[in-house]
Amino acid sequence: VAAPAVAAPAVATVAPPAAPLHCPLTTLRDRLHLACFFDADSHPLARHFVRHYATVVGVRLERMTFWVHAPTTTDANRVDDDPRANATAAAAAAAEHSLHAEGVDDVRRISSRWSDKLMLNVTNDFIKALPRDRWLVFANIDEFFYFPCDMQRRIAERKTTFCADMEDRVAQSRRAVELREAPPIDEQFPVRCRIRQSLRPRGQRPTTTEKITLFLASPAGRPHRQYKSPHRLFSQYGKLGRCNNTGPFSHYTATTMYVQAIEKKLRNFRWNPTVEMDYRSQLKLLRADAPLC
Repeated sequence: VAAPAVAAPAVATVAPPAAPLHCPLTTLRDRLHLACFFDADSHPLARHFVRHYATVVGVRLERMTFWVHAPTTTDANRVDDDPRANATAAAAAAAEHSLHAEGVDDVRRISSRWSDKLMLNVTNDFIKALPRDRWLVFANIDEFFYFPCDMQRRIAERKTTFCADMEDRVAQSRRAVELREAPPIDEQFPVRCRIRQSLRPRGQRPTTTEKITLFLASPAGRPHRQYKSPHRLFSQYGKLGRCNNTGPFSHYTATTMYVQAIEKKLRNFRWNPTVEMDYRSQLKLLRADAPLC
């Protein structure tokens, strides 16, 4: 009687690793700068922000520049008598400490009254001082940009301006929660939503959710690029400035800290009716005891 056939042992197959969705800007590392202008009250984001741009994007710590906005509310000789001034000074010190602890040296404090114009003027002056061949990432403290792995090819094709679309990151509860120092921010807010795209009623122009993520300071030897608004550069749509989209980026505003920031903005500053409506819509959504998405 013939012996029964013995089945050959199954051979485990290992799937090839998935291609990474994003890569550091390695080829630009020696010419890449990061700039960020932020309110001192947002200092809990600072450590997460620096770690992201140093490790995920590949910006050297010595090429990072931060402006910490901490407006002076009283005469310097009476600061101890004003609780608001005291809190602002403490927040600014905490922001500077966080940045220095991560290895960032270029930290500058701004005490003038906040406005978009102030932020853009400071940033544009910084751009003018850069060598012409430098690249800049200019991001708000709650904006975490990513870049695809084909950036070397795109730059070789003479692309000089890159943009991406906001993608809100939300906690698993889908409600506004407190930001913690650990774990990493993307683990605290793992859910991807598009909250801002649905803020305005149908029929109205949608909220602008595209941001410039990277650009060459002076393409083809032309004058240095300058910001026209927080979302746009001058001459952005010319032959050398047309925006090349890199996909979504993470926007971390589903936090209790951001709720307080909106309340502060509505309390202290005058906005045009459209912007004020957007802030009030965000505030209503974040305060509601209902899932954000």
